[in-house]
Order: sequence, then C-alpha cells, then structure tokens
Amino acid sequence: MKIGFITSSLSSEDGWGRYSKSLVESVAQHAEVAVITHNNAKNETSLSNVYPVLPRCSFHPKVQWKTYKSCMKYFQGCEIIHSLVEPFAPGSAFAAKQLGVYFIMTLHGTYAIPPKKWYSVRRHFLRYALKSAHMSTTGSLYTEQKAREQAVFGECRFIPNGVDSTLFRRLKDIQPKDFLLTTGAVKSRKGQDVVVEALALLQDEFPNVRYKIVGDTSNFEFVQKIMKRSEVLGINDKVEFLGCVSDKKIVELYNQCRIFILAARDIEGQFEGFPMVFYEANACGAPVVTTRGFGSEYAIKDGKNGFLVKSESPEDLANVLKNILSDETLRENMSTFGLREAANHTWDKIAQNYLMKMYRDILKS
Repeated sequence: MKIGFITSSLSSEDGWGRYSKSLVESVAQHAEVAVITHNNAKNETSLSNVYPVLPRCSFHPKVQWKTYKSCMKYFQGCEIIHSLVEPFAPGSAFAAKQLGVYFIMTLHGTYAIPPKKWYSVRRHFLRYALKSAHMSTTGSLYTEQKAREQAVFGECRFIPNGVDSTLFRRLKDIQPKDFLLTTGAVKSRKGQDVVVEALALLQDEFPNVRYKIVGDTSNFEFVQKIMKRSEVLGINDKVEFLGCVSDKKIVELYNQCRIFILAARDIEGQFEGFPMVFYEANACGAPVVTTRGFGSEYAIKDGKNGFLVKSESPEDLANVLKNILSDETLRENMSTFGLREAANHTWDKIAQNYLMKMYRDILKS
C-alpha cells in the first residue's frame, strides 16, 4: 500500500504540522508514504519522499493548480491521496481523479466549512473536494454537522487525534503548582477571556491560583482585551502570557499545572475541531476542563479525566474548577484516568486501529 499525503508541514511548531507529522510517521510504520508540504516548511522528520514544493496554504486558484501539478508529479504509484489540511484538498482531489486513485480529506474545523456566499471561490472549491472524497475523516461530529449544512458528501469516518507518547509524558519529581493553563494561539474561539472571568470568581477562595497562557499573541486586539479586563477585575497580576515556548517547556507546564483549560466556543463561524491538547495534557497527568462539542465529548469523560461545561459560562467553569482545586483526591483520580486515556490514544494506536483500517476498507471498496 502506498499513500500520498499533502499538508502544510511536518513540524511541531503549529497544530496542522504537529498533527501531520505524528499521523504520517505512524502510518509510515505500516505502509509506504510520500508527502508534499509547503515549500518553506520546517519538516522535522527522518522520512524520505518528503517534497516541500507547495505555496502557502490558500484556496486561491493558482495554489490549487500548483497542488494539482505537484500531486501529479510526486504521487505516481500511490493508491490513495490523503489531504490532511483543507486548503490543499481541491487541487489534490482533482489530481486523484486524473490519476484514478482514491481521495480522502480530513476535516479539522473552521477551514472545512464552505462559506454561505454562493460567489465565494472557497465555497465552490470546498464543495468540490468534499463531494469528490471517497471518504472524509474528522475528530469532531460538530465539524461534520457544520460541513453537511453547506455541502453534500459521502461517508465521514470519526477518527480521534492521538498523542505523541514519546514527548508528552509524566515527568518524575514534579509536583502540581497553583496555576491553570491554556495552550494554543490566543484567539477568541479558544476562550482565554472566559477563563479570566472564571478566575476572578475564584480569587476570594483561591487567592494564590494564577493563569498561564501559552501561544501566539499576534492577535493584539484580543490580547489587549484580556489584559484590560484582568485589570478591571483586579487580577492582572495573576494572568501571565508566556508566548510561544518549546515543546520541552510545554511538557513541563502540563506536568506542573493544577488544571488544563480550553474554554472553546463557536464565534462567528470560527470553532475548534478536535484539539490535540486534550490528550497531551492528560498524558502529562493534568485534568482537562473544556466546553461541550468540538470533539470534547469523546476525549473527556465527564467527571473522569476532566469536566465538560457550557460554552460562554464563566460561572459553570468556575464551579468545576472549584471542585478540582478543593479536592486533591478528585484531582489525583482524574490524573490517573487521564493517563490511561492518553495511553489508549497514542498515534501508534490511532494508526493501527483507525487509519490503516480506513485505508484497507477503501481499497476493498
């Protein structure tokens, strides 16, 4: 079996890249692979047959033409073409048709949803890719639902994201500290501002608890909004922006934090897919508190390895945080359950139990 993958990068520096690197390297243990990426990608992999030839991710017609031509050149002999990021899917779908091979596309979240405006180029390209897919995959039923509201397409198979167990793991001799943690770009759909509101509600009872935010802070307007609101609430000295940090530092923070939080929301059509941070945090022993939807109901067993709360509700968020902060036995039980859940969802197991089965099923069809 030979599979051609197309993606932005094989790099741990961003979500798409980390997802792609882990998935492709795991599948490469079971099948022959070829990979096309962005021409400036920092491809952190020892795999051969990796070709950094594509322009930056975009639905622009010129990008789709370059994608098509690259697939035609580098995916000769592949039986399946799998687009791991949505902006390259239309061109790779057309190439798969010309090559007479099967086409799969992964639906992550916002990028998978065709715009409602009928004159949008992105709308027509995405609808074509979705319709052309012999099968699509997603880790979020919410994403599939939103996509089906705008396009007609066939089977969409649920495949959860995994965790790199060689990187994300429990460290020895590290005890939890009094801080909450969120990782990921600082943007409205990730809900860091909601966590700030919840933290303010906890300060009388837990005055030593702080909030550390890791991730790109280039959304200056939203960062300023959080900073100003923290000052109004009197907790500006408790909210810390760490910016982008190394993988080693992220693992350390996961191990040290009292609770990991992702207060995700759907805001103006922008929403999360299946965040890999759920199992990354669990693999380091951190309980996870997150909102319902966005793949969270599968990853987080409510009351077991974390809690699920309503979106846009600082009060609900504060209540479950209080439960964990005030009950160390509960936190330790959640930590133990989370370690087990993460161990059951390593990328090696996702490749064996989900991805390879899907590829075999397609080739049999």
